[in-house]
Amino acid sequence: MDISDELKAAVGADSDIDFAFQLQIQEAIRASLASKPSSSNDDVFKVYFKGLVSDETVSNVKMSFAGIGVAICDASGSCLFKSRKSFILDAGVRGTEGDRVELEALTEALNVAVNHGFKRVRVFSDCNSVYQYLNGKRKRTNNKIETLIDQLKHIQSKFTSYERFHVEQNDIKFVYKLARDAITFEVAKWDNSDSGVTITEQCKICFEYTDSGNIYTVNTCRHRYCFSCIRKHAEARLLQGTLPECPHEKCESKIGIERCKKLLKPELYNIMRSRVKEASIPLTDKVYCPFPNCSALMSKDEVKEHTPTSSSTAAGDTGMRKCVECNRHFCINCKVPWHDNVTCSDYVNSSKFRSSGEAKLKSLATKKHWRECIKCKNLVELAMGCYHIYCRCGYEFCYTCGAEWVNKKPTCKCPLWNERNILYAQPHRNGW
Repeated sequence: MDISDELKAAVGADSDIDFAFQLQIQEAIRASLASKPSSSNDDVFKVYFKGLVSDETVSNVKMSFAGIGVAICDASGSCLFKSRKSFILDAGVRGTEGDRVELEALTEALNVAVNHGFKRVRVFSDCNSVYQYLNGKRKRTNNKIETLIDQLKHIQSKFTSYERFHVEQNDIKFVYKLARDAITFEVAKWDNSDSGVTITEQCKICFEYTDSGNIYTVNTCRHRYCFSCIRKHAEARLLQGTLPECPHEKCESKIGIERCKKLLKPELYNIMRSRVKEASIPLTDKVYCPFPNCSALMSKDEVKEHTPTSSSTAAGDTGMRKCVECNRHFCINCKVPWHDNVTCSDYVNSSKFRSSGEAKLKSLATKKHWRECIKCKNLVELAMGCYHIYCRCGYEFCYTCGAEWVNKKPTCKCPLWNERNILYAQPHRNGW
């Protein structure tokens, strides 16, 4: 087998190595073989590898590229083999993409060593997570990583001696450069491709292929979905009263509000803004404007800053505040429009309060057996299900008596459910 055949066997016929670089490798091998006697396969060989991930913009499309650099040296440090490979990555959970490429780089390096018949190797890398995966100290996060680890363990069994060493990046900068050059080469191929070619991607929700320009990328995790699917996902979450997160399984990345502006209808975008603001204010600091045609959400500090200095002096004694939206005054203590020269207790017992919307709401809540959350003061109506209430503010309580639930367990002795709220008979087309 000549050097060219040996190179193909080691790297593979479908390698992304360009022709000029293949010639460089061949010259390096010839020089190494000519300068020293043939090495025995029982010698110890040094294996170096590096896997890199880089986000690059090609034709105004953001893409993730992976590059692999591999080098094998003899005991004296003379380079016997080096290669680089590159490929495009699907969007994956940020933090595991790099691990996956490092594992693929090690797999590539060990396969080359096996193909050359090397039996004793010392492996050098600056990536500690690879070793943690292999010795079980790091959890396998997805199927791809699990498959790579199983492959590596199988390959390792083919060596009579296998040692791992963690080194600094400077100690492997030559394979680092190979990986970086591989990415540069791959990006150049895409940049030089026919401008008339349309890049398409498959949405991971609907499995339809669409133009890459119509793909939405979640900022933090880089998962990508078509605009139609991510829009429906965001709308559904907002209508359920929660903020939209990345739809990828077990991914908790938030979908940024500003990036949703072009996805959502104006009314839903305004709802999302309210949800974001609501989530950012602690429960004890939330204040709502009591006027029905306003109901603006504010924080206590925000209201205090908006209240004029002259009113602040009075506010310290009476609780008068000014709404940041409608600029009307209200009482922060009893959450009603401002009652000048009347204490809170006197106002609640007055005829004016009893004829107000607040009093009518309390009367209706009592009549309908609604329960008020003691944390956020929101009213809750039980439509169906058990009496364990999980309020939108996070507080858990018993719907029957209002007692708190602690660690998913009740602190009262009320029944957990009533069958009339659980079972519903569904009529069939041809009768019951």
